[in-house]
Amino acid sequence: MTNGEQETGIPLSDLVDFALRLVREPSPSGDEGRVAALVAAEMARLGYRVETDELGNVVGTIDAGPGPCILFDAHLDTVGVSSEADWTRNPWGEVVGERLYGRGSMDMKGPLAAAIYGIASLRDALARGRVVVAATVAEELVEGPALERVAARVRPDAVVICEATGLTVARGQRGRAEIRIEVTGRPTHSSRPEFGINAADAMADVILALREIAPPQHPVLGRGILVLTDILSEPYPGLSVVPHRCVATFDRRTLPGETEEALLAPIRERLVRALARTGARGSAAIAVDDFASYTGARVEAPNFAPAWFFPDDHPLVAGALAALDAAGLPARLGHYAFCTNGSGTAGRLGIPTIGFGPGDEEMAHRVDEYVEIAQLEAAARGYAAIARRLTELG
Repeated sequence: MTNGEQETGIPLSDLVDFALRLVREPSPSGDEGRVAALVAAEMARLGYRVETDELGNVVGTIDAGPGPCILFDAHLDTVGVSSEADWTRNPWGEVVGERLYGRGSMDMKGPLAAAIYGIASLRDALARGRVVVAATVAEELVEGPALERVAARVRPDAVVICEATGLTVARGQRGRAEIRIEVTGRPTHSSRPEFGINAADAMADVILALREIAPPQHPVLGRGILVLTDILSEPYPGLSVVPHRCVATFDRRTLPGETEEALLAPIRERLVRALARTGARGSAAIAVDDFASYTGARVEAPNFAPAWFFPDDHPLVAGALAALDAAGLPARLGHYAFCTNGSGTAGRLGIPTIGFGPGDEEMAHRVDEYVEIAQLEAAARGYAAIARRLTELG
């Protein structure tokens, strides 16, 4: 055994084998059922009390009686593989040297395996409280709602998001809002544009006007950017006709304290001003996600994931750092550059939340995605250390 195996009580080979089995089973959003079954079976084998809720979230609990409840979250779904030929390693999982490659190896089946094995090592060692590992659905579609369902049931005192942090403690993230702008004009033959209102031309005015909005700033999380991500006019293709409708989507990265209305107010003000030139009509709203889980349950939620941030001296942040230090792991602070399920627990529910996970977040959704095996082992130890300390602290 390595030193890490002794500390976790779990052979590293078992952890890596389980992570590899997860990666080998494709699980795009809405089709996580087979991976969920693997997770439930492994949790049961390792001694968890296992439940699967109506959305298909797999929830495993190690219970040592009265005391705090700490919830660890890792999502089951992954983005797809657009072209296997672009990969130099097997996108469905292989170990080469000291790395585990494949879609989801870092985002986030490797972290899920590390959390399951790390927390399982506490089965006979936890002094008090409950530790819950949630394998949640559809995070790649919309961040937060699935984990909120779990949190409503288990009522955690603190949450650890297991997304990649390079083993630093992430104490916050920017949020995300998908803003849908629709402009309506009046169709006419393109040889006589003066008889109509060109919705695409009017949308160009709107796009230019939105560039005037100065992005807010956060001292740690950075800028609250606004980025145009797609635009579509109707009819398409427009054959000798002026488009009567145009829809554009913007990605807005939000900062702590920003609400839906606060985001939309300056956009709507500039929208009205920009459309005055042409007489087109327009609207701006937060897009709505509506999807079916692999269980058939439907989820409808605004595509607004709040930002969140906890100061360095917050008891959860300080407790996690102390736990990692005591376990012989680096105790370093960081934050997420992307959005996570913490938008649900911290951003909407107000539950103290941090992030900690193996892997480099820059590998997310990339060709030849991988996670270092040494980081999987370190993360398993880290999850166990954080859970033990937080349940002891209360």
